[in-house]
Amino acid sequence: MMDTTAATESKALQGSFPPVTQMTTTPLATPAPTQSTHTAASTREADKRLKRQRLLSESLRLFREKGYEETTVAEITQAAGVAKGTFFNYFPTKEDVLLALGEQTLGRLQQLEASEILGAGSTQRKVSILFQSLAAGLDADRDLVRQMVYRGLRLPDLVNRERSRMDFRSTLMLLLNQGKRRGEVGESVDVAFVADTLYTLYFQQVVSWCSSDFTTSIEERLDQVIALIFDGIKK
Repeated sequence: MMDTTAATESKALQGSFPPVTQMTTTPLATPAPTQSTHTAASTREADKRLKRQRLLSESLRLFREKGYEETTVAEITQAAGVAKGTFFNYFPTKEDVLLALGEQTLGRLQQLEASEILGAGSTQRKVSILFQSLAAGLDADRDLVRQMVYRGLRLPDLVNRERSRMDFRSTLMLLLNQGKRRGEVGESVDVAFVADTLYTLYFQQVVSWCSSDFTTSIEERLDQVIALIFDGIKK
């Protein structure tokens, strides 16, 4: 179980005005924010999030229908119902949209609850669930992932760009150590080495799969890789 510690520090600034007469004066107080001010700020932030997500959703739809190269910024903004200039408030270039979509597509680890992989089942099965969670939906967006690979985007960076609930490597090590205690992984196995190998193989398989015309799904390929690794490390 991983603990997240968040520390926030704030410093209140208070000023006073020098007296303009011999009489003492009371420092002017800064008016406290009203409820309406907070509400207006929250509404603006919510509106920004909605616009950004609308741009991403319409971009993904158009990329799927027309392809990344053939889709223009003007088409995206028209579909999203926003001004063309608004697009650049959120994404400096069209490639930044691709990057953001990559984070959503490949970064699904943040949506995975710890109980889903730390519960019942063999260690091999838990690693499989972890991989399947990350790969979920990649078949539908194969061309999108291919575009990211062709543009030199490092797929591991997309997964770890925003801190997820569970770090990929750390989770693999946790599962393998658990497998050792349960007698499913050999006592002499170097857990850190196997975790790094599985981590690397995951992305290598995604790149290989999206760059070639494999008939099997990415989920099937990942299960084959996991099976090979566990054949070598079982007790």
